[in-house]
Amino acid sequence: MLIRSRVSSRTIVGALALLAAMSSGAAEKAQFLNSQRALELDRPFSEAVRAGDFLYLSGQIGDDPVTARLPPGGIEPESRQVLVNVKRVLEANGASLSDVVKCTVFLADIAEWATFNNVYREFFKKPFPARSALGASGLAMNARVELECIAYVPQKRSR
Repeated sequence: MLIRSRVSSRTIVGALALLAAMSSGAAEKAQFLNSQRALELDRPFSEAVRAGDFLYLSGQIGDDPVTARLPPGGIEPESRQVLVNVKRVLEANGASLSDVVKCTVFLADIAEWATFNNVYREFFKKPFPARSALGASGLAMNARVELECIAYVPQKRSR
């Protein structure tokens, strides 16, 4: 039995174009991205990696990008510098805080969670990214906080 279907050529062309667009993005290689300063520090990780429409940021601590030192004063100034660092890496790679879809927060002392949240709200507005937070035993440079983020940045917009 032969079944006839009225699928327009326009529908078929549209579906093929969608498939081509999806497969071309998947075929692109990941881009490993570093600022000049990150290259000079020669750390064993990339500042960010773009894979398709996602930008993955390595964990940022609150070190000053010029001096590579943590600000004095503990969790509050470190949190603020962490978020400034995240914002800088995002913007250097064609994204912004509003593009962030997921964050993971590592705290040297989970009791400082509320203080971190207060600073976090200065940078992120509703709707907030998905987020996880956990206490960590020992962060790089004895930092109080580390933050890693994933941003959704469609390629068409970032080029």
